[in-house]
Amino acid sequence: MQTYIRRTLGAAMLGLGLVAQGCDKFTEVENPNNLEADTIDPDRDIALLSQSVFTRFQTSLEYAYVLGAWFTNHARVGDTFPTRNAVGQRNIPDTGNETDGIWNGIGASLQFARTTIKQVEPKGNTLDQARAWWVSGASILQMAEYFCEGTIAAGILVTDSRPKMSSQALLDSAIIDLQKAQTMIAALTGLTTAQTTEANNLSNSAQVLIARAHLQAGRKTEAAAAAALVPANFRFDIVHIDNSSQRSLGNQVWSFSESRISLVVGPEFRAMADAGDTRVAYSDRNRLAQDGVLRFYRQGKHPGWASNMRFASKLEADYIAQEANENTASMLTFINARRAAGARPAYAGATDLTSLMAELMLQKSIDFWLEGHEMRDFRRHPTIYPFVLPTNAPNTASNYYKPELGPVGSDVCWPVPRTEKERNTRWNEAL
Repeated sequence: MQTYIRRTLGAAMLGLGLVAQGCDKFTEVENPNNLEADTIDPDRDIALLSQSVFTRFQTSLEYAYVLGAWFTNHARVGDTFPTRNAVGQRNIPDTGNETDGIWNGIGASLQFARTTIKQVEPKGNTLDQARAWWVSGASILQMAEYFCEGTIAAGILVTDSRPKMSSQALLDSAIIDLQKAQTMIAALTGLTTAQTTEANNLSNSAQVLIARAHLQAGRKTEAAAAAALVPANFRFDIVHIDNSSQRSLGNQVWSFSESRISLVVGPEFRAMADAGDTRVAYSDRNRLAQDGVLRFYRQGKHPGWASNMRFASKLEADYIAQEANENTASMLTFINARRAAGARPAYAGATDLTSLMAELMLQKSIDFWLEGHEMRDFRRHPTIYPFVLPTNAPNTASNYYKPELGPVGSDVCWPVPRTEKERNTRWNEAL
């Protein structure tokens, strides 16, 4: 196994909110570019490994956010690639290149985390091991949210057999790994100020992810209880850098807004901004998108390569609690608070639970626009989640915004790539 090149360490530390202190020893290596598994020095390289694990997770994350926005019509596909328009049409084949790339990214992140755990276990309970368990749990959770089913390697090699798992089983596995990270962090002593900050960020963000996983699994009581433990004003960002030689370390939503101008703000979100909602921003670039078909309206929420990305927060925990508790009075108060945050008037619609839940999902989709929440929320609420293009009835004209490309399908999650099924000898075994 080869780890990431060493120059990613600084970016990983930025992503974790750390200050690079006392790291001179990491440059004193035989090969300055790569770290090979058979030359790992546990005392010297543990921090490098676990920091690189976090960077690997970060770089696999946000392309999925772009595809999730296209899939749910929270952005439009201004791209010529047929596979990308298939995502926007919710009609993804198991040979689709786009979702195959996301699958491989998650798998690589998970495998790297598990491999690192094997390497750092002899050192005992450390922040480095907790960080790797956090990445393992977060990677499994991402797989559960996006794909219709999944798999976790039994060992640490690509060739290890991997039985298929339902989304429910993946969610349970994610919670286990995230709780392992929290348990390790709670037992740590003698941390520096920077390490304490990171430990708190990892533990609190794990708490948000645990609440998220319980909600996705339908365990509303557990979800509300987990969300209640997230401290007030907590927010954990993925930190990006503007480095022209390593664009994968920059904001990937901006990448599709600048390098390949194919993430187009649709009329639904433009109307919100035009009506004065301060949570939505876009600009008319007065040109066509990359596909030469759609006018290019560029998102303004993530306005550059170095724009940070909110990953876990108390705000999300509050949304989870409102959805899980299903208290209409509390939900209405919360909805009006979020509308006020966007400079919008109070809600004036029906106040039954179904109507308020639809409004809650609308407000959440605005608050977390282009932050990767769309897929999981749509899967929980396929009939009320806003703006998703409806499936075309048989023998009707396409309602896709590029009708010449065909109708909208009925996918609510992404298929596991055929390549995974073909190379995984245990895929077709019983769970």
